[in-house]
Amino acid sequence: MPVLEVSSLSKIYEGKISTRALQGVSFRMERGEFVGVMGPSGSGKTTLLNVIATIDEPTSGKVMIEGRDPHRMSDDAAALFRRRELGFIFQQFNLLDTLTIEENIVLPLTLDGTPVREMESKAAAIAQRLGISELLNKYTYEVSGGEMQKTAIARAMIHRPSLILADEPTGNLDSKSSREVMEAFSSMNQEEQATIFMVTHDAVAASYCHRVIFIKDGKFYNEIYRGSNRQAFFQKIIDMLSLLGGDIHDLSTIRL
Repeated sequence: MPVLEVSSLSKIYEGKISTRALQGVSFRMERGEFVGVMGPSGSGKTTLLNVIATIDEPTSGKVMIEGRDPHRMSDDAAALFRRRELGFIFQQFNLLDTLTIEENIVLPLTLDGTPVREMESKAAAIAQRLGISELLNKYTYEVSGGEMQKTAIARAMIHRPSLILADEPTGNLDSKSSREVMEAFSSMNQEEQATIFMVTHDAVAASYCHRVIFIKDGKFYNEIYRGSNRQAFFQKIIDMLSLLGGDIHDLSTIRL
């Protein structure tokens, strides 16, 4: 059974002029896959992520996560499902600056009433894996953007969710921090078999994925697979983005 199955997904925003943000998008993700989504600004990438995340309701079509449709659950059941089955990583980090790095990381476990010693040992293990052990007692304003994003990755993964949703996770980082964060993602994907779905503008970040889905005007446009050579994959991504068109800032000029 796939971790994520999206079938004929459409989303229309009603208003004076209704906007069709997604139109008949279908794809699936197996356990342990790392999938990127790219497309020009306004192509529907964020809407797609929000519908999968149950932040937004689909107009038609279906989203199945671990064989269940969170959009058909009661509000309480959907909230619990979101908390237990999904992990979220955002461009803005969304960390609480009144908490230490460790307290931010264990937040999902705190909400579930996990015993303190278990939380501490899980936080220590995941922090070590991400290279942020020495930061656990610091506050968010004492660490760098890259370290904040690694904290957000740790928080998203500590409760071992079925699916991790990342929205432009390198959007606020310089190229060195971006690379460190993507390497952290990649190692968590390989070592923990974490299933990651990532929306990105950044071709370098996308080159860490197993495959990249491209959408244009709300529709599935194409997908490409990495294979063994990341440099070649990066070039294929750049070529596909230039075919898609869009704003010039959508194209990353950085070489690997």
